Amino acid sequence: MAILVITCKADFSADLVIRSLETKGQTVYRLNTEDLCTIHNFEISFDDHGFDGLINSQLREIKISAIESVYYRKPFLPTIHLQDPIAAKFIREEIDFFLKWLWTLLGDKFWVSSYSSIRSAGSKLDQLRIAPKLGFCIPKTIITNKPRVAIDFFDACGGRVINKVLHSVILEGDGQNSNILCHPICREDLDAEDPIKMVPCVFQEKIEKDVELRITVVGSRVFSCEIHSQQSSKTKDDWRNYDFENTPHLKHELPATVENQCRALLRHYGLAYGAIDMILTPKGEYVFLEINPNGQYQWIEELAGLPITEAIADLLITKQIT
Repeated sequence: MAILVITCKADFSADLVIRSLETKGQTVYRLNTEDLCTIHNFEISFDDHGFDGLINSQLREIKISAIESVYYRKPFLPTIHLQDPIAAKFIREEIDFFLKWLWTLLGDKFWVSSYSSIRSAGSKLDQLRIAPKLGFCIPKTIITNKPRVAIDFFDACGGRVINKVLHSVILEGDGQNSNILCHPICREDLDAEDPIKMVPCVFQEKIEKDVELRITVVGSRVFSCEIHSQQSSKTKDDWRNYDFENTPHLKHELPATVENQCRALLRHYGLAYGAIDMILTPKGEYVFLEINPNGQYQWIEELAGLPITEAIADLLITKQIT
């Protein structure tokens, strides 16, 4: 069998999984999609009997008919270095169309996870719609562009409200990127009406935290890490303001009911992998925040000693979600 890894050159998680697969004797082809048509070339042919094809670089090649599993990670489109911007845009769009068609062509393979499933699971709002149906508790949430509605929600929550973005967690501009993290808001923020009117705004009840949880589900295996974010002023509101020296990461034992809810969430979206963020309150209540269908995990594996890489490799080999 052969395993195709779809990603980019800077993906360290793919490095770990490929190393594990090769240690287990597997044939692996890494397709860094930003190098399509430069380092990676292809040929696909069709006739009355069906189709087959080849993807190759100078170092190795893989026949499409030999692929049994696909690990879909972080594919990027190439940067086209042409002086003509119209030609560059055309080439980039053609490559984008081809890659999305290729994912469809490989639809009968075993995926961790498929492009369509990752897309389906990517909406944070849809997650909040589905999660309670599966038994999760969620924070009270509104999405609005009406300042009066936002103010009423703020008052109803006793002023304990955070603001989140719908999708774009990275803000690009002036050659620099910055992360947009969730943050608490005050009444004065809502009095400035224009920003609220201009964009769909997500406001959520601020949940009191004992610890935060990063729950990584691989197939049916559940790996839970507790992040002691409240021990650092940097991470109190969002653990992605990393302060590893002051925020212990420890293995956490989830109740069986919560583990099953996490598995059910992946089944609902057709995922083979997912990284779920939750809060454990001081009263012992587990509160669902969101699932990242293709989230990072390597720092969790290292700090909490959870064998996530091996679980992913094993799943790609066995192709069995028990």
